[in-house]
Amino acid sequence: MFKNSILLRRRSDRSSPKHGQAAVFGAGKFRVVQPEILDRLPENSTAARASRRDLLVINRLLGSSAWFKKILRTRCLPSDQVLEVGAGTGELGRTLTRITPVLAGLDLGRRPPYWPVHAQWFETDVFAFGRWADYSIVIGNLFFHHFDRGGLAQLGARLGEHARVVIASEPLRRHRTAMLFPLICPLIQAHPVTRYDGRVSIAAGFRGEELPLQLQLDPAVWSWQVKETLFGSSRMVAWRRV
Repeated sequence: MFKNSILLRRRSDRSSPKHGQAAVFGAGKFRVVQPEILDRLPENSTAARASRRDLLVINRLLGSSAWFKKILRTRCLPSDQVLEVGAGTGELGRTLTRITPVLAGLDLGRRPPYWPVHAQWFETDVFAFGRWADYSIVIGNLFFHHFDRGGLAQLGARLGEHARVVIASEPLRRHRTAMLFPLICPLIQAHPVTRYDGRVSIAAGFRGEELPLQLQLDPAVWSWQVKETLFGSSRMVAWRRV
């Protein structure tokens, strides 16, 4: 959801608002991918720092770190190297270093000051990254919803060629999520940027098997499981069968 990550070619899967039009919110039948404010803010601005603080709180409420730990414990082999795409502030990766043998982060942003010293950090665009073959497990937290069908298909081609396991937690595009989010914001004293970007993220989120299908993972090669949580996450685990 609304994180400072790697963003390219933001377009709606159905129809994006033209310049000057209001953003489209809600949880409609089709994904609507639109720019988020945080991605355009200076990294050290007051609004950006406040919104990133909100993100940490929201991720803890969603139980994202605990879920990634649980999945990695069952899916990660001693020989695996793990890449977190859209690693942002590095909070998730920092909590996973005790579980994963080798962990690296990839993001347009600079290496976070508390990123583990032994873990690599790639400051680059996800489509310019050239070391996919080095990482057998790819994880993304609130990352894939930033991309339209075309971008997801490109990412899926790279993942389908090199990865063994793909793990993702994304906004759930359901009516209950759109209704719950505005109720949570006052409780955590969310910044206006967070309130706006959260609604944009929900509109760009996933339901059902949309994520593996839009990544165009080949069902003859891949199996996957997608679960929708009560509090608004769409969580996918995909693994190579052959």
